[in-house]
Amino acid sequence: MSSTTSRGTGALSDGQGRHGTGGHDANRADTWPGPAAPLSWLARLALTGAVIGGLLGLLLGATAAETSSASATVEVVPDSQVLNGPLATVTQSFSNDTLVTGELEALDALRLAQEQTADDAVALTVTQVGTSDALRIAATAPTPEVATAQVQSLLDAYVASRRATAEASVNGSLTAVQQRLDALDVLDSSESSPLTTEAQRLLAQQSDLQAAATRIDAVVPVLRAPTVDQASGASPVVLDTILGAVLGAVLALAAGAIWRATSGRLFDARTLVAAGVPVMLPRLPAGRVRGRSQQLPARMPTPKTLASARLLVPQVLDVSTAPASLAVLGADERSGAAEVAWELAWAMSSSGAPVALLTTTAASSARHRTGDQPVGEAVGSEHPLAPTLTVVELPANADAESVAAAVRRQATAGRHVLLHTPALTAGVLFSDVARFADQAVVVVGEGVSTLEGSLAAVRDVASSGTRLCGVVVTTNRSHLGRARAGAPSPRPAAEEAPAPRQEPVRSEA
Repeated sequence: MSSTTSRGTGALSDGQGRHGTGGHDANRADTWPGPAAPLSWLARLALTGAVIGGLLGLLLGATAAETSSASATVEVVPDSQVLNGPLATVTQSFSNDTLVTGELEALDALRLAQEQTADDAVALTVTQVGTSDALRIAATAPTPEVATAQVQSLLDAYVASRRATAEASVNGSLTAVQQRLDALDVLDSSESSPLTTEAQRLLAQQSDLQAAATRIDAVVPVLRAPTVDQASGASPVVLDTILGAVLGAVLALAAGAIWRATSGRLFDARTLVAAGVPVMLPRLPAGRVRGRSQQLPARMPTPKTLASARLLVPQVLDVSTAPASLAVLGADERSGAAEVAWELAWAMSSSGAPVALLTTTAASSARHRTGDQPVGEAVGSEHPLAPTLTVVELPANADAESVAAAVRRQATAGRHVLLHTPALTAGVLFSDVARFADQAVVVVGEGVSTLEGSLAAVRDVASSGTRLCGVVVTTNRSHLGRARAGAPSPRPAAEEAPAPRQEPVRSEA
């Protein structure tokens, strides 16, 4: 990567080393501002996705049927612990995980059986409360009454099952004890003997079992009876809206990332550096992509744009030497070549260097004329926008001799010439305009131009014999001020040449 970068910047250092601080550094790729993923674009993309997702969530939440929920909580306690009477004085702190898991499975089986006979709008759930011995039975239904009835039905089925199991166990034990007592038949004997002792033990056991039978109803402790759950927090409509907005923003950003990866556009101009193409910094703003055209802008560049353009001027032309000509060629129609030529012309003019910006106008130029322009004005007219800036309009079908004569006339007048030419993709051969320029720059729109088209434009310029200054990268940031054509220009900075009036300038390739 470093060797490739050095090769790309070396092409500039041969021709631009005389510009001092305007030249390029071999470590330029290390200080590149980064890929073209502007925060504004990401913010608009996320905001669009959030708005669409939020509206869909709001719509779904508003049209969804209202539901109510009810729940009950029971404690899982071993049958023996309940049937043996009051708890022992020693506190039992252990948790019988196996018993809880088994009862959870049994309760879930009862839930599945009940759901088969319930309405489709009813949803039953059985969960363990954290890591405790409590189980929660919950139901969601269209009305609170239905939800409570479903929870009560499942709870009754579970309690009945547990009671039946406990009752069968106690009755079975009572029957076995009674049969043992009947076999001993020593109840009326007053003699002390082993049989009498065994009979007394069996009688005590029988008494305990009879007491346990009275506690069968409490075998399932109900911690909370079935009640309707009160809504807490935000309403479901608000939650659906927020969820839809978040999901929409995430999907929009994901779609944007996929589009960037598959579109084939040049989102990071460092790719050109890696390919050995000299890329000049800083990047120049060219406005919205859909607003770009082959016509020159009708307003002055902003001060920030002029500051960026001034940094590029020493890299493309030495304004302190004899007049020279520079062709500004776009890699495609939306790369922003007209904007770059406009910004460079104003930047050179603001430094006091006389500049002539040559552009083309439509063949039917009558509809492009200003109100104070006579109908019979000859083509190739000059429009002074400032004491050191002149725009020369040439017809779209001007022949080579006319263009060459216009360039010589401006150079003879001591002006540097900027040639605003159509993009290569417009069907214009660079060889048709390269012969009129001493050097050229290729304008590449970041996020607009393709890598193949940019490399092809650079190759065409290099093969024409015209010296390639480098590639100018444009962004979609705003670049025009408030002053409109035909109105007095705002007071320029100290280093700018005064611009008393800016006439309308139109060009068409």
